[in-house]
Amino acid sequence: MKKYIYIILLPVLFIVNGCSDWINVVPENSVTYESYFKSEKDAQALLFSLEVKVRTLFSPFASYTELNKSRNLDESYLPMMLSNFERYYETIASADIIIDNAFRFPLEEEVIKPYVLQAYFAKAAAYFALATDFGEVPIIKDGRTYKKYGKSSVSEVLDEAEKWALKAMELPNYENLKLGDLPLCKQYASKGAATALLAHIYAWRAGVEGKTEYWEKAEDLCSQIIENKVGNYALEENPVQLCLSGLHKDSKESIWEYYRELEEQGSVFYYQGVKESIGFPIIVTKDPTTEPDYYLTKEQVRELYDVEDGRREAYFWATDADSIFVKKVGDETIVDTERGTEGEVTARWGNQDLKWAFPAKYRYPCYKYYSWSATPIWSGMDQNVSRFRLAEIILLRAECRVRQGKDNAKDDLNAVRQRAYAGSNFVYQYPNADDVEKGLDKDLQLAIFREREKELLMEGHRYYDARRNGVEYVQRFFKIYSYLSPQDIEDGALYQGIVETAFSNNDLLRQNVYWNKRTQNQ
Repeated sequence: MKKYIYIILLPVLFIVNGCSDWINVVPENSVTYESYFKSEKDAQALLFSLEVKVRTLFSPFASYTELNKSRNLDESYLPMMLSNFERYYETIASADIIIDNAFRFPLEEEVIKPYVLQAYFAKAAAYFALATDFGEVPIIKDGRTYKKYGKSSVSEVLDEAEKWALKAMELPNYENLKLGDLPLCKQYASKGAATALLAHIYAWRAGVEGKTEYWEKAEDLCSQIIENKVGNYALEENPVQLCLSGLHKDSKESIWEYYRELEEQGSVFYYQGVKESIGFPIIVTKDPTTEPDYYLTKEQVRELYDVEDGRREAYFWATDADSIFVKKVGDETIVDTERGTEGEVTARWGNQDLKWAFPAKYRYPCYKYYSWSATPIWSGMDQNVSRFRLAEIILLRAECRVRQGKDNAKDDLNAVRQRAYAGSNFVYQYPNADDVEKGLDKDLQLAIFREREKELLMEGHRYYDARRNGVEYVQRFFKIYSYLSPQDIEDGALYQGIVETAFSNNDLLRQNVYWNKRTQNQ
């Protein structure tokens, strides 16, 4: 996508104080309010700046194992947690620039309103992410009020997320979305994206807050997406096509995604979620015998996906191959599971002896020459990051239905399984023989949770799925949390903490009880 990038004569409308859980908003130069908000090009520039912030919102706390360092209950990682924290408020500040100054544009309402609706969506997403990751956080009144803020309750933060998401529901379907002459892609919010976000907010309120009336609301929103009432979406035909198209860019299955362009690769690529899922053979220089970023073994893959499940070979490379060969074919380095006759074999490994699985869910690596390299070097992935897609929403509806005691939850479960087992004679309908063997025939909620694990692996949902299903799920499937007491959980152990240096910037700030105990006892 060719973007419009503008030199903005509004370099600092908001100064974001890092190392705090509040944002101190400072007017840099009032003259900018008199001279800037003049044209739709200005609105497009502000939206571009906002979208850059939105891409950083959601954290990768969804690794298959508890080995993700961001979630290992180790206070030494608090500075990293804080660096994530301030990004949310940078997003909110950027959204407020548009919302608070929309009236300054000499434009008709129908011209400026789409940009304001994008800002509503961004604020909703930011506050929802804050609520799920940190729990009690400050709520910023608006971009014109320059003061310190203390924390609000989790319920109040979710109220704020819900308020802005409801406003964003005025967005049009993606097919009707217009933002001046900006080329469109699914990083921009649509009615489908707003509906998906609100569905997740409602499901979180139902599962984590215990407000069970929200399950039906979330189910209805999911149905609007599935029934194409808020946009046109469809499942990719099979797991391989999902990897080739559905998880690439702007696919028919995608509802909302983070955009990444080829020219943005390099350091910009290292966005969490996908970064953890890239290794050998995408990076052919990365030795498959070394410990990868993504801690999943081939044994776990085989246990998770049976041989008839198309996701086993689609999501992972060479799971069942005997050997792995690295070959030079001209100037190109390739990896194969057979020696073949073409090219020179430079390395060979007995695949069955290698412990780690090799993710292949993301398939578009970029290699380029650098001044210091004699051969092309992996520089990133020409790959978007899917946040909401149709299969995920189908399984979310299944979760909403089973939590209401509805038997038709299994219909949604089977719809996703049908795609996974396309071309196989395997009897996938719930409950099948495998469900009986694993005890899932007596626990449809658990069966849906495990299906989300298989379908959405490496997409950033895992930890949040467990939280939504209840503390018992967190402690069962993230063993690092198994030792926590009920009091630890009540005190905030399942949320991130805030680094100590934050408190020097805001005397209204308080650490949650659990992390206060941990940092005081180090």
